[in-house]
Amino acid sequence: MSENILCLMIGMVFTYITIKKFYIMLKDNNCVAKNFENKKIPIGMGLVFVFNQTIITILLSIILKKNLIITFLYVITILFMGLIGFIDDIIGEKYIKGFKGHITYLLKGKLTTGGLKAITGFICATFVSILISKSFFDIGINILIIGLFTNIINLFDLRPGRASKAYILIMLSLLILSKYHFWDYILYITLGIILVYLPLDIKGKTMMGDIGSNTLGIGLGVFSVLSLSFKTKIFYLILLLTLHIISEVYSFTNIIKKNKLLNYLDNLGR
Repeated sequence: MSENILCLMIGMVFTYITIKKFYIMLKDNNCVAKNFENKKIPIGMGLVFVFNQTIITILLSIILKKNLIITFLYVITILFMGLIGFIDDIIGEKYIKGFKGHITYLLKGKLTTGGLKAITGFICATFVSILISKSFFDIGINILIIGLFTNIINLFDLRPGRASKAYILIMLSLLILSKYHFWDYILYITLGIILVYLPLDIKGKTMMGDIGSNTLGIGLGVFSVLSLSFKTKIFYLILLLTLHIISEVYSFTNIIKKNKLLNYLDNLGR
């Protein structure tokens, strides 16, 4: 527990030091986009997740004597998905909506930034799964879990603070339900980063962008395949599939508005 608290505190302190620098850098270089209220605010603040997670995770893994091969595997997936997410934030096709839309274009032979994200996510998920799985069946399950987790935070990134809150809730559920706790520290690092970032996000002053949602999502995915029992993996796989199917048919915003508890949590802090 003391190890996890240390990781949480270092994540918070390091982000407190760096976050304003990233905010000013993005704003000064006109990395802005219109939010749901049609206001221009800095986008791509998820860059702070990528930078801070990479530095802190590597350093603490060495200090805490963690498995460096798995650590670098985790960091590489974050860097790759962060890069693709940043490309999507800068030149992404805003007229193409949903996972289905990008896959449809991909099947027609046209590469979109969303399609590129899907391909990269699949490659990362496959690479990780092959290295950590014990059977071909495990490889298949782990690929699906990592792939679906990679996109899940993006589904909630439609209102200020919603994606961050969704991450925290999912992260807490994983920590509670995980069978192996050796890798808990990577989530505590990210939680420390999120807690410092959240006030900016929740007040609508910035957006994490795909660079943020991608890295948060794939981080959850890699943690899941490392830490969950088989039965719990199946539970999350079914849940993730259900949420993705629902998102293609219904608006999460409308669903949240109609539920008192979800609406309260969604508006909390705004």
